[in-house]
Amino acid sequence: MSSWVNWLIATGIFLSIFYSGIDTGVSLGALFEPKNVRAVERFVTGLWPPETSPQFLLQVARLLLETVEISLVATALAIVLALPMSLFAIRPQGEEYAAQRLGRFQWSVRRTIYYSVRCLLGLLRGIPELMWALIFVVAVGLGPFPGILALATHSTGILGKLYSEIFEAVDVRLVETARVSGCNQFQEFLFVRLPMSLSIFLSYTLFRWECNLRSATVLGFVGAGGIGTQLIISMKLFMYHEVSTLIIAILALVIAIELLGQFLRVRILEGNVNKGIRDI
Repeated sequence: MSSWVNWLIATGIFLSIFYSGIDTGVSLGALFEPKNVRAVERFVTGLWPPETSPQFLLQVARLLLETVEISLVATALAIVLALPMSLFAIRPQGEEYAAQRLGRFQWSVRRTIYYSVRCLLGLLRGIPELMWALIFVVAVGLGPFPGILALATHSTGILGKLYSEIFEAVDVRLVETARVSGCNQFQEFLFVRLPMSLSIFLSYTLFRWECNLRSATVLGFVGAGGIGTQLIISMKLFMYHEVSTLIIAILALVIAIELLGQFLRVRILEGNVNKGIRDI
């Protein structure tokens, strides 16, 4: 591509960002206006000292546990839904060979299913978790259950796409060997695609659980359970000392989950490397 085209693209991107900033009213000076400075000062000074009454700390611990439970159940449900959907979302390879092996009609059905599942996964992940939470709060009422459904629905779209792409990345020669040996699509997945991509599969799943945990902390803003429920109540009542305690608790939870995630990913990687050494 010629240099002037690159410059034209870069200029277009810059102008788009510049116009978007003007159109959305971005003004760094607004942060330092006296009324805004006083509002921030009231909020910050209200955070100290944090609320440390045993009753409130016990409630925070219960809400933290509920948040973790929401993320765990939602991630498990998303795996159950995303894994079979990802099999149908694997891009068909070797069109001429597959069309001859399956027949034109079956091949057309296979491609139709592929595009339909891809569109469905795109829809599920295209709607944010908070929007799904609002929908499910209307459907099933307040509490942790709509939060679980919201996270599971959104995560199904994300994990389904990720799973299908890591399964697609498996060496096509191994897949063709399995096909020549007479394996059907499920056997091909079970004995070739899944074992070859297991470490990446587990790593992506673990990362999605971490994301769900962070998302679960704010679903309470719309009444979908978790510690976000108490956070929004304390904010509305201007009880900033409680907000301080809740923020510290959320931060501690996120750090703990991040450390746990790193530990598990290292264990998965080490296990995969050790298995490779034993195979050699």
